[in-house]
Order: sequence, then structure tokens, then C-alpha cells
Amino acid sequence: MTRINTISDNQLIFLGTGGGRFTVFNQIRKSGGIWFKLNGKLFVIDPGPGALIEAIKHKLYPNKLSGIFLSHRHLDHSADINTIIESMTEGGHKKRGAVLAPHEATDIDPVILLYNRKNYTLINQKEFETYEIDGVKIEVKCKHHHTTETYGAVFSCKSHSFAFIPDTAYFDELADCYKSKIVIMNTVFCKRRANFKHLAAEDVYRFVDKFRPEKLIITHFGLSFLKEKPWEVAERIASDTGVNVVAAYDGMVVDL
Repeated sequence: MTRINTISDNQLIFLGTGGGRFTVFNQIRKSGGIWFKLNGKLFVIDPGPGALIEAIKHKLYPNKLSGIFLSHRHLDHSADINTIIESMTEGGHKKRGAVLAPHEATDIDPVILLYNRKNYTLINQKEFETYEIDGVKIEVKCKHHHTTETYGAVFSCKSHSFAFIPDTAYFDELADCYKSKIVIMNTVFCKRRANFKHLAAEDVYRFVDKFRPEKLIITHFGLSFLKEKPWEVAERIASDTGVNVVAAYDGMVVDL
């Protein structure tokens, strides 16, 4: 882990590791999204509440963004998307950047405002489609088992890549879809909870049994998981499996 380095061209920057409504809407953990640089190009995944404030605080300026990836429309993932879009396009004065979002988030129950859409490229993700934004390849994977249309992706440039698994119930295809040296997994619960379509720490074992990345980062912690100390849970999983599993924290930076 390191500090944000404006010189580094390839980094993951966790401006929020809170998941679920109690954690996010009480800001027990931040919810500013996962920002990343690949080949020097800046992107953000799921800019939830406070994303703009956290970005500016960490000297990540949205007017430098190449794109925004929205996994789904729930507010803990999307509440700041319009402020980030507005900042990316400099108040609509510049046509720049791309937004990848599910159809449900743009047309069925839209969380992205209409008035500014002409100022950026809007792409509705589709299963197993690959997009290229400013030299960064975004491979959208299978539709997730969540309560609304949800997608994750593998993001890559020539020499670096990582996979992002957003909210979902566990299903066996996850390990087949999200193969990368570094995998980020939204893990809301420590133990599985019936009728909740979210991953739990127990599911990490099932994932690494099928695919062993060099590093697996768990994040997006619900209140019950925070009480279990995610960093200690990650250490136990790493010890049990031999896979480098770490728990993200607000402000964590990982060099790719």
C-alpha cells in the first residue's frame, strides 16, 4: 500500500470502503468510490455519497476523468454520479469523457440526469461486451444476481489489469469471469444472510477455490462486517488459503 502518487500511472485508490445503507448513510466508512489510473488515464467506479468531496480532498480532479463506471443504480453507489459528471464536463462547457451504466440506471429508474447527457458519451453495458475508453479496455462480465441490473468488469491497459466484482449473491461463474492478478470483491457481510443478494467473507473461500489471484481485495463492508474487523477476517482467509487477501480501508492506495 502507498500514498496517492501523481506520478504513478497505474494505481487503485479507495475513496470509500463502506457498503450497505447503515454504513454509508451514517458515513461510518466513506463512499467515494474506487478511483483508478491505468496508463495515466483516470477513472472512477461507483461514485457514491461524498465522491466529489473525497476526490478533491485527495487531489483527484474529476475534470481529468476519462470515464465513469456505474455497476448499478443503488444510491450507495450512484448518489454523486451527477456531480462527478458535471465536474468531468466542467459544468457542461466541455464535451468529454464516457459513462458506462446499466440500462435500468439510465432509462427505467434513472439516477443519471437527462440535461447534461449531450456532453459525454453514454454507454449502456451489455453482458460480455468489451469497450475501449481512452486506451483502457473494459470487459463487462455476466449480469449479477442482485436486486437491480448490475455488472462488473475487468479493466486493463497493455501492462496492467484488475477485476472488479460488485454487489451480487454468489454464483459459480464469478471465478470464471473475473480472472486477473488483482481482484476487488464487494463483500458486504462476514457471514451469508438468507434473502440478501450480497457476497460474504465465506464466499471468498469459494472464489479462491476455483481461481487464485495474486491479490484479492475485499471492500464495501456492511455494519455487521465492520464489527467483525475485516482486516482480521482477511488475515484469516489469507492464512487458510495461501492467497494474499487484504481488507481495503478508506484512502488505501494500491500500485498495480
